[in-house]
Amino acid sequence: MSAWVVVLRKELRDLSRDRRTMSNILILGALLGPVLAMGLLMLSMKMVADEAEKTIELPVQGAAHAPVMLDYLRAFRIQVTDAPEDPAAAVRAQEAEAVLVIPAQFAERLRQGRPAELTLLSDHSRTRARIVRERIENAIQNYASAIGSLRLSLRGVDPAMVQVMTLHDQDLSPGGSGAALLSLLPYLLIIGIMQAAMVVAADLTAGERERQSLEPLMANPVAPEQLMAGKLVANVLLSLVVLLLSLAGFALGSRMVNLGEAGLEFSLWSIPVLLLLLAPLAFMFASLMSFVGAFARTVKEAQTYLSLLVLAALMPSMLQMVLQTRVQDVQLLLPVWSHNYLINEVLRGESLSWGEWLLPSAGALLAGLLFALLAARLYRRPGFIF
Repeated sequence: MSAWVVVLRKELRDLSRDRRTMSNILILGALLGPVLAMGLLMLSMKMVADEAEKTIELPVQGAAHAPVMLDYLRAFRIQVTDAPEDPAAAVRAQEAEAVLVIPAQFAERLRQGRPAELTLLSDHSRTRARIVRERIENAIQNYASAIGSLRLSLRGVDPAMVQVMTLHDQDLSPGGSGAALLSLLPYLLIIGIMQAAMVVAADLTAGERERQSLEPLMANPVAPEQLMAGKLVANVLLSLVVLLLSLAGFALGSRMVNLGEAGLEFSLWSIPVLLLLLAPLAFMFASLMSFVGAFARTVKEAQTYLSLLVLAALMPSMLQMVLQTRVQDVQLLLPVWSHNYLINEVLRGESLSWGEWLLPSAGALLAGLLFALLAARLYRRPGFIF
């Protein structure tokens, strides 16, 4: 039996005995992402459904200037109420989702056939206020279109004459408008792998150095590279287990939550595809964390270095989550950046070319091999044990 296999069995046995570490890895690392994502998804779907169906209370300043329009709005489940003394302050304080301000000259300009201005005050940064604002704007636009068509008809003009063209907005995203709700999934999958690799690396290197169990291990007639390889393979295996549990959690959550209302579908076939796509990334993170963990002298020092490393490594994932840009050509060789994009493509049901499959994996494997070689050099240093 190879020496690295013996080390692998030893490390897996030691980790299985450490219930606290395994709980942090398998429960927090693997299941926190699915629970968080599905919880946010359920909350978002419930908020959209509630706001779309319930009657909106719309405070109106100057309601006496447009009684007909306000009667029209009531047909859209918009209940008009009295406006506060300071509408802007009420919106900022979240006392009202939106406030409609009707100027005194509104009725006069409407009678003259001139554009009549309205002001809708709302906080665009809040999701609930955005849904309310869109319903109010749609109702007002419908009223304006009805008035415009009536004016043309009274003058003997077909209202269709002024409608020069009609734009039909067809959404071609496989997941529909709700697909954006799963943009957080790649970030959660990647950070789950990194957290697992970080905890295992800190325990198998700096942790053993603190417990003084590393010296007897290295006193055996075994090449340091074999010891490092066994610890690295143990780290990779646990990272893949965390990834598999996370994917299973997302698949289970997609069955518990009615994703059809949001136009989403997490297929069971996504699990082996994403597992194959992210396996090289797990190797890269395990190698990187092993190198940093071997460099640190104590567990506390290793945790400090590794935590900063996690933040730095997640920056490409966060940028890709915000920008949603297409990654192509040489950019596919950049780990994390390309993987975040490709996870989104898989979830959207898009087919990937051979280059999109191979280049990110090659980039992650090359980076992982480099960090593994650097870690092996650290294991060969005479002062590594102490």
